[in-house]
Amino acid sequence: MKESQSVQVLYEAELNARVQFGLNTKAELLKFIGNQGLQDLIYCNTELWKNNPRKDKEIYVDAYKFRSNKKIGYIAFMKSFADKYVIKSFHLDYNKITLKGLSINTERLLKDEI
Repeated sequence: MKESQSVQVLYEAELNARVQFGLNTKAELLKFIGNQGLQDLIYCNTELWKNNPRKDKEIYVDAYKFRSNKKIGYIAFMKSFADKYVIKSFHLDYNKITLKGLSINTERLLKDEI
């Protein structure tokens, strides 16, 4: 099985990747991630999936912030019931204030913003 077949991208994440980062297809998004497009990756948290339709199996969502050139982004992913990775969210970081206090040079990140 090809790598891209084992990764799903939710519609909203794919749409935001296209509009906000110029990544026009799922393949471009996965190539971007695989080629270290997520610069200065910062772990945010791991939470239970709030919209999980199955209450008998817990699914956790991992969230990260990243820099891509002069943009600060947010990515969240999880492993589905079918053992596929799902990119749940991929968008510009709307809550940039949360970068403060994290373990990298956030002043440099914020200075480089658009």
